[in-house]
Amino acid sequence: MELISIQQLVSNERNEEKVRGCEVLAGDLTPEIRWQKRGILGVKEIIKQEKQKAEDEKRKKIENFNNSLIRLENLEDLQNIIRVRRDKKKPRIKKEPVPPKPEPQEITEPVDVPEFLMAALEDRVLLVNKYLSDGGNPNVHDQFLCTALHRACLRGHRQIVENLLNAGATLEPRDMLGGTPLHWACRGGQLEIIKLLLNRGTKIHHKDKLWSTALHVAVRTGHCDCVEHLIGCGANINTQDKEGDTPIHDAVRLGRFKAMQMLLMYGANLSIRNEEGLTPVEMVKDWQTGIREILQSCADRWHSAPRN
Repeated sequence: MELISIQQLVSNERNEEKVRGCEVLAGDLTPEIRWQKRGILGVKEIIKQEKQKAEDEKRKKIENFNNSLIRLENLEDLQNIIRVRRDKKKPRIKKEPVPPKPEPQEITEPVDVPEFLMAALEDRVLLVNKYLSDGGNPNVHDQFLCTALHRACLRGHRQIVENLLNAGATLEPRDMLGGTPLHWACRGGQLEIIKLLLNRGTKIHHKDKLWSTALHVAVRTGHCDCVEHLIGCGANINTQDKEGDTPIHDAVRLGRFKAMQMLLMYGANLSIRNEEGLTPVEMVKDWQTGIREILQSCADRWHSAPRN
């Protein structure tokens, strides 16, 4: 047990020695503790600065908003606002369409197959004629079995279509899905090409691998002029594809209202069920109340009409 004198108690000399002793014992730890204190103070300072910065930005935004408020105390203020806005408006620069690359007047280099197929798509008549005049096969195709005739029919390039047919192109080649040039012309809405192909002897009832006819394709793509012409040329209005859908099934499902009206006008059968067991009336969505009423009234007339 350590004895402490009265003098040491009064003067607190013993406590100071204890403090100095602790500092000596903690000799190696003191710098680390000091570094940690400095680090904590530095973080607090950074946080304080960030808060001050956020407050300054907020105050600045409020000032800018207040300054941007429209003040209409008199007619002069309104005139100033109109003048400022008119000065801020920049004239719109109209983008001029990029003219197509002009086709050379005379082609001397031989045309390969990819270039020939692309030329049929882009209506480059001279390239197509050069390929054909050099004895090229008009029935060549790409990896999807699409011929130049398919491509030209899709885009409606009548001159190329005629040149290909005159050069011996097959009238009804099949692509990978079994589609003929007539299918492609209907997909592109090319009525004049449809007329040309039918006049050349294309069969209107041909189906692709999904059992879709040209009429199915024309209805799906919404080309009503093509739909009407195909019906007028004898297309079967109630033919079914692989899923059992008739053209009017497609019209209802895709919302082709005009095509649906045309099919109804020509007497489409509304009682035919597809593979899902649905009639066109049953395929109407709940929100299509107008279409449902039209179809239902036509269906009622169909069932009530006398049968021969």
